[in-house]
Amino acid sequence: MKVFSEYLELNPARLLKQGDRGFSDNLILLVYLFVLSYIVYRILLFAFDKIKPAKDSAIQYNRRKIGRTIFATIYIISFFPIIFSSLSYLPTVMGLAAAGIVISLKEVWLNGVGWTIILGSNGFRVGDRVEVDNIMGDVVNIGLGKFTLVEVCHESGYENSTNRLVHFPNNIVLLQKYYVIPERMNFIWDEFRFAISLDSDWERAEQICIDIMNKDLILAPEVVEEKIKELSKNYLLRLGKHTPIVYTALENGKIVLSLRYLTPVRSKRMNRIIITRALLNYLKEEKNIHIVEEKK
Repeated sequence: MKVFSEYLELNPARLLKQGDRGFSDNLILLVYLFVLSYIVYRILLFAFDKIKPAKDSAIQYNRRKIGRTIFATIYIISFFPIIFSSLSYLPTVMGLAAAGIVISLKEVWLNGVGWTIILGSNGFRVGDRVEVDNIMGDVVNIGLGKFTLVEVCHESGYENSTNRLVHFPNNIVLLQKYYVIPERMNFIWDEFRFAISLDSDWERAEQICIDIMNKDLILAPEVVEEKIKELSKNYLLRLGKHTPIVYTALENGKIVLSLRYLTPVRSKRMNRIIITRALLNYLKEEKNIHIVEEKK
């Protein structure tokens, strides 16, 4: 009888009708209502899957995700006013609601913070080239929740556009490092390497390389200085020498020449083609320069 009387005291119907409920009574009623609502939700979901089965797993996943969201929304809207009907519990309600919103929408808040960082002085703009999570691309859109890149494949070293759109949540800038080539400073250092045999005329080869770069690849100094001045408003840049240079080194029984030069980021492959063609044309006339394979 004692157990039965205790059950009657905790009966959800009695608790719901009771006008003056304590906090513990409200908490028990909340658990009752949650269990009941969850059972109803599972029954409706099972019936819906039987009546109209999902065609694939993706549709089923999205359906269940939407169902959970609707269930949680209806549960909060319908039952919280019933349980916390007393104004004395209004601060508790507001506190619990605020904590629930912050936790459930954590990614949304982080995306908002990421959005402010992206638009800040340390972020990037539409048109910049960005590499994040080992994926490189040109920024084509920045939204409140995500940004979009047109993917650039750089596995071959030539950075070709794949025309695929890649979407990233803005919060990724908080969780991972990212690399930016700003459009307002759209040039980078690039190197073109090739090896010649030890009996080759390396001085003549070096001079040929210098002539090629000075003729076809040199950027106007005033353009470089202007872009550096623009970026120096936010960053302390020391670019140093920005004219082309040739490095000569001995590696594995070969003479390796490295052509280092500044190039517009979207002209990287074209400039390598220009160097290759110019070298081949020059070396056709040079009998004392022999290109060999550079083993890595």
